[in-house]
Amino acid sequence: MAVVIGIGAIVIASGGILIWVAVVSWQGTLQRNWAAGVRTVSTMRSDEAFAVANKAAAPFAGAGGVVMALGGVLCMVVPKRLFGLPLFSGVVIGLALCIVGAVIGVRACK
Repeated sequence: MAVVIGIGAIVIASGGILIWVAVVSWQGTLQRNWAAGVRTVSTMRSDEAFAVANKAAAPFAGAGGVVMALGGVLCMVVPKRLFGLPLFSGVVIGLALCIVGAVIGVRACK
């Protein structure tokens, strides 16, 4: 059970980080960097392109973070034999939402 709680906590923390990045991106205060945000050739060409892309991607990244964190919570409360279903679903759906947001962000900065 301790392993399930540990994995769930990691997924919850990852979702929380995604939510934080989404909020900072939406507010327009995420600076161009090497670690967070939509980072492609077109978004990294200028501060303005980076800001536009990340603001456009923020709702999807935030939703992805919420889904991921919810999957982490659910994996800790369902019976142990079923923990993988909400965990895997939360991570996959959360990452899919982030990818959709990145695609929208890249299109917005062009």
